[in-house]
Amino acid sequence: MVPSLLGLSVTQINITVSTILASYFAGGPTYLFYGMRLIQFPLGIFGVALATAILPTLSAQASRGALDELRTTIGFGLRMIFFIIMPAMVGLILLRHPIVHLVFEHGSFTKADTRATATALLCYAVGLWAFAGVRIIVSAFYSLQDTRTPAVTAGIAVGANIMLSLWLMTLLDAAGLALATALASMLNGSILVAVLHRRLGRVDWGSILRSACRVLGACIPVTAMCLWVASASLWDQDGAWVVKSAALFGGIGVSVIGYLGVHIMLGSEELDVVLGMVKRKFGRVAKKFGAA
Repeated sequence: MVPSLLGLSVTQINITVSTILASYFAGGPTYLFYGMRLIQFPLGIFGVALATAILPTLSAQASRGALDELRTTIGFGLRMIFFIIMPAMVGLILLRHPIVHLVFEHGSFTKADTRATATALLCYAVGLWAFAGVRIIVSAFYSLQDTRTPAVTAGIAVGANIMLSLWLMTLLDAAGLALATALASMLNGSILVAVLHRRLGRVDWGSILRSACRVLGACIPVTAMCLWVASASLWDQDGAWVVKSAALFGGIGVSVIGYLGVHIMLGSEELDVVLGMVKRKFGRVAKKFGAA
């Protein structure tokens, strides 16, 4: 269990290290804590949930020696992660100030605290894709009964995080610690992908790349809407919480519609999978209420 726990908890270990080092800066632990709470929202709902859901499938395929199916499932998991996580990452980066302002800037939480927390959120958010992707890759190793490799790469990532933290904290204060955590996760994921590629052979990277291009294209309307919302002057004003809430959530809603609209035009396979899951879910609910 120890290697498994280390492989899955590397991000939490790095966050703990960052929190300890952040105590050297006034308000540093608070900024990192709130920034990571916002990151954990999409990561916990989608990233961890998807990695947990596909682990039994990966394990069954590995036990049968069905490596082609295993590679296909890994590719599917990565495509779905990027399909969901990338727009969330763009939204958190571009709407970081409105989100932090609306959620936290109350009572003794000042505008300066908002700016510092938003900067920490930015530094964490650039690594959101890596935080989520590592979960899928680690699950693939566990399905192959290999807990050692994720543990070793986790140790490398922790060491890299400490060195990066000591360097970046001198440049960016507490936000540098958040950036170090994100960079360490990217390093962890890169090593795991390289080792997995050598062990399994060719994963369908072409399909993953095409999916990533569709996702990036679909993020264009998300970017435009988020920039428009973030540029509004109301975020520097006091009060008007109802108007601010309407602006933020309205902008997020329009961004989601634009994102899905582009995927519909591009004939996205990932969107078809999501819609199929939603239909099955509503079908079960309707059947349950019909039986009642």
